[in-house]
Amino acid sequence: MQQRIVLDTNIWVKAIIDEEYDLFCDDALNSFFQNREYRLALDYQGEIEREYRDNIRGNRRFEIRMKQLERENRKCWADSTLDRKQEMDLIKYGFHEKEDHIFVGTAMHSDKIIVTEDSDYGVHGELQAQQVSIYMKEQMGLSVLTGRQFAALHK
Repeated sequence: MQQRIVLDTNIWVKAIIDEEYDLFCDDALNSFFQNREYRLALDYQGEIEREYRDNIRGNRRFEIRMKQLERENRKCWADSTLDRKQEMDLIKYGFHEKEDHIFVGTAMHSDKIIVTEDSDYGVHGELQAQQVSIYMKEQMGLSVLTGRQFAALHK
């Protein structure tokens, strides 16, 4: 069964940029690529892929992986808009970056799975983002996973 998953930019960066390297993000990315049922969920406007390219410019491993997704027909696109109430609630809880809203909106219109290391999501128990994490999980029905959590699903 196919699953459309949003991978936050920081997963890619920490998996393939030497200065940022994190073993768990590398494991998460490898798990994603090894499971051929996973599709990379991107937004119709191309903002997610544009952010990837802005942050991972000229990286050979990134380009090879993106070409692999294209060859295997494992990219899919979705709407990235959040409904107004969700957007306002997230802003109220301090989740205000437009780029993050695009990732979350895309996840909402896909299979509600996002893999991220961004502290704004409260994925590592950051106190200032606890309300964001709770809201996304309980009110939006999102699975918000760290690289480590995502990789652990495949062990």
